[in-house]
Amino acid sequence: MDSPELFGCVALLLIGISLLQFDSMAFRKWGMASIWLSSGVAAYYFTGSAALAIATLALWIFFPIWEMVFVLRQLRVPRHRELADARAPRDNFEELGEMTAELVEAGFENLDECRLRPVQHEQYYRIFVREDGRVHATIGYIAQGAIGFHFVAFTANGNDGRRWVTWDYPLTYGLIMPPNTAVFRALHCQDVQELYQAHLDFLEINGVKPDDLTTSERTREAVRARLEETLNQQIEYNISQGYLAPASGGDAENFCYSWRGTLYVATQVLRDLIF
Repeated sequence: MDSPELFGCVALLLIGISLLQFDSMAFRKWGMASIWLSSGVAAYYFTGSAALAIATLALWIFFPIWEMVFVLRQLRVPRHRELADARAPRDNFEELGEMTAELVEAGFENLDECRLRPVQHEQYYRIFVREDGRVHATIGYIAQGAIGFHFVAFTANGNDGRRWVTWDYPLTYGLIMPPNTAVFRALHCQDVQELYQAHLDFLEINGVKPDDLTTSERTREAVRARLEETLNQQIEYNISQGYLAPASGGDAENFCYSWRGTLYVATQVLRDLIF
């Protein structure tokens, strides 16, 4: 490898690392693409083999997908889940207080804090309701040990049975949504206020007016029951569509990803990585 070729590979690598430092998802994807490309270019310059360069690039995709398929096939999902009283770990979720203050400032009332059980990962929720009872907001925190991520979701139910959801869930979601649920994944929003405005714009674009939305009871029991119903409805729909199948052993309360569900999630991960 000549000096100009070495310089080009190092430059691509450094550009990729620099782009990963940005908060923007688009910049991070370009950063990963730059690092990915630098490995293929380096393999070609070191060996002179285009086939080996292509194989190097393919391995970046093959091994993570294979590992993900293995994990998904081992995962067990309970058929019925419920919410129980709990507090999110404040030490690992420092943004909780600031996000809560932003929602209160936007006219939401904090009514409940709970966790989902049984699950393999810790899942905490803080639930809010708008003053008029038409829009619910949920701060979610999902963790395994000290590693976790958070998201905010705004939900409105229509009088016609449709559910409108706007959220900034950062990872590929592992379940398909029921047909009555329309989801707007707004990863471009920088804060809770901007995400709430995106939700209002989502409703307006789809011709949903305030009078078209149901008004829910503003009590702790009501908002928890509504979230439980939503989560369990997702599980039942994925079972009915064949994305989840009974786990081996005949335990009707435990399900696993079928091959159809596994391939669906793997495809969604690839789509998120590329686009």
